[in-house]
Amino acid sequence: MVEREWERFVADLSGVLDRSPEETVLSLEFADDGFVSFIKTPDSLGVDVSDSLDEPGQQYLLEAGWTRPRPDFPTWHREISRPGSQACREIATEAVHTIRELFSVRSPEEVYPRGWVDGPGEVHFGQLRPGASIPAVGEVATLVSIAELLIPDQPWLVATVRHRLEDPEQAHHFGPWRGLLSALGEPYFGGLGVLAQFDWQEDTDAMCKALQQLPSCPKALSWDWYPAFAAMTKGRHSGDAAESFLKRVAEICRPTEFAFVSLQNRSDDYAVTFLPRNRLDRLRALTAQAGEDAIELPFRR
Repeated sequence: MVEREWERFVADLSGVLDRSPEETVLSLEFADDGFVSFIKTPDSLGVDVSDSLDEPGQQYLLEAGWTRPRPDFPTWHREISRPGSQACREIATEAVHTIRELFSVRSPEEVYPRGWVDGPGEVHFGQLRPGASIPAVGEVATLVSIAELLIPDQPWLVATVRHRLEDPEQAHHFGPWRGLLSALGEPYFGGLGVLAQFDWQEDTDAMCKALQQLPSCPKALSWDWYPAFAAMTKGRHSGDAAESFLKRVAEICRPTEFAFVSLQNRSDDYAVTFLPRNRLDRLRALTAQAGEDAIELPFRR
């Protein structure tokens, strides 16, 4: 039964890749923030795999011709020139093999697809989402209130979040809360860039740049300390350096009127933003109402 489901998923995925317009971005996400993503241009199909593989998985991709991650491009990558139907079928098959074998995903129901087109046309992939989770009306109201708190006075952006939460084509497979984080998250994955989302082993140079680009980043916040911090943590385990970096940012925020908060606290990954302190209690109340929690960093494990 599961084998037939994967075969159907491969067929549907290859069809989406083949028939979608140029400038389509499609991301297949699964547990622990793993993903396989596709970027279609007039001349090529780029494919990226998250850098969270064990040694055998890394060796498999190397032997299959993938390019290793590097600081300025932190994913496994390969490029296919002018792919036709057969090439799309082959890359869909390889993507599913990667998801199943390298990331141990058991069923297509554990995969969350999302995507968009950076140009004319639309991409439709409802058939890839058998288990999308659409929030109830009360949940939507709470989640939209959180969005209004994080992006005040921008009703058109809040309306975009509402659409992402309510539309079956956009509903998040892993539940409404992940749907909210996705809508507010990285622009590369179709989010609004309200939150900065980091893997627990994220490169601190990339983290520093991402935080400075957040619309909520206080203009008066100093980053003069970062070069000395980077030199001091050079050679340390990337996970330790990332956690130390987040704690340092939080400590620098403490004397200011801004809090450094995390909306993702039940894993080793981070979804963070800056928030005026006079909104912090309201954020805590709303996230508790949603069954989650927002905490001011630095947190204690």
